Amino acid sequence: MTSALDGPAPTGLILSASAVQPVGGLFRPAAPAIIVRRLGGPPKPPDTSAMQVDIHRQPLRVALDWQLDAVRLWREHPTFCPSFATRMAEAGLSRRQVVLFTKAAGDPLRFAYIGEPTRRFFGDAWADAQLGRPHMDDGYSAFSLAIDAEYREAIAGGEPVHNRLVVHGLPGQPFIYMHTLLGWSLPSGRSVVVVLVDY
Repeated sequence: MTSALDGPAPTGLILSASAVQPVGGLFRPAAPAIIVRRLGGPPKPPDTSAMQVDIHRQPLRVALDWQLDAVRLWREHPTFCPSFATRMAEAGLSRRQVVLFTKAAGDPLRFAYIGEPTRRFFGDAWADAQLGRPHMDDGYSAFSLAIDAEYREAIAGGEPVHNRLVVHGLPGQPFIYMHTLLGWSLPSGRSVVVVLVDY
């Protein structure tokens, strides 16, 4: 059994949230791993035709303490490695993150791990359906397109990115949140970005 970082789950099967934990390795399945059969395919994407995303760059000093703790760990790990995952878990930060990766140079960013705040907002069914899939295919096309450039900047820029986002066009609008992005460009050509979300 593999995590999303090792490739997508077998057809018709997905790993549950409890099956992939960033402890002792690069988001390897924890034991016991739970396999959940996907019935009827992924959830129907919402209508995002009216969605608009405004992204406002913020100085890193306004990030929350726990986001700054993760930034310090990122600075101590110039490459994405098991030690970073272990330190994030030890600090209690793993459950708050979303991790995306590429399989090779030029590959789209894919979901490897989706933590509790994002699951709480979008739902477990949506989150489980995304693991191993490109984030641009997540059903929120306007949002994904806007945020992709931010992910790429965090990977290529060599510095954390901290933004305030205002999302219009969803029920209960506007939806406002902050995120910090930590990126790595690996020698193999692969890329990883860790998203630290404050909803």
